[in-house]
Amino acid sequence: MKRFFKIASAVLLLASSSIALNAQTNPADESWELAKKQAQTEKKLIFVDLYFTGCMPCAQMDKEVFPDPKVAAVLSKDFVTFKSDILKEEIGKKICMKYGVTGFPTFLLMNSDGKIIDIETGFQSVEQLTALLQKSKENAKKGIFKKYSPQIQEKEYPEFYAQAYLANKRNVSFETADAYLKTQPSLSAEVPFVIITGLRIGRQYDDFFLKNAKELYKDYGTASVTNHVFTILQRKKKEFEKTNDVAGFKKLLEEAKPLFSAEDWTKFEGILLKDFGVEKKTDNPYTLQK
Repeated sequence: MKRFFKIASAVLLLASSSIALNAQTNPADESWELAKKQAQTEKKLIFVDLYFTGCMPCAQMDKEVFPDPKVAAVLSKDFVTFKSDILKEEIGKKICMKYGVTGFPTFLLMNSDGKIIDIETGFQSVEQLTALLQKSKENAKKGIFKKYSPQIQEKEYPEFYAQAYLANKRNVSFETADAYLKTQPSLSAEVPFVIITGLRIGRQYDDFFLKNAKELYKDYGTASVTNHVFTILQRKKKEFEKTNDVAGFKKLLEEAKPLFSAEDWTKFEGILLKDFGVEKKTDNPYTLQK
């Protein structure tokens, strides 16, 4: 979901150049360890591509973007690349769990120690991807990283969340997630954050998320925060529609606007304001709300 619009991304809530990011030839977990060791040895960053067979924007990246000479040159020179099919490989599922991934393709940029530099989702043009790679290199040199811990520790996650990703048991009740979140000292910590965004927990946590969106954006990156903000605003739209308060809804949109690029916001705002007040029915079985 490059923020829902460039969001030419496949949303799957877990239901060829020389560096062409080919599928791993070794068992995936072993290949992941080898990729990290290679990055350390060669003093390179790591570029992770999470995809699944049948994902159209994923296939489009493989066909149009990764083979491009400009992209291939940067990836070959400065990155160790790792690609994982999140439906077939356990390491892909674990990485998705770690970062609360819900849209594909998702790209993780990290250093050899596992510190996240940036996370982006959805189809990226050659220009967008090369800019993302360049910015990531610059931030890594400056020591600017996101708040995620560097290692995947399965024991850190409650069983319901781990099973949602590792066993595709995503039918988690709001009460189950809510009971866990209420025990946490900070909803801004990594695990509560990925539970809220990864399972799209709503309503009771929407106001908290909007209020803290700028800080969460800084801590965890663009993709997860803006995608979840869009989901929240879709829910909020229904509330404002009940009283036909388009002015109030536009005010809320203005508060969220700084989180997005100017290009994205033009499309984003148009989608949210389209057919305001027109009765429609949308069912999302994966949105947890009380």
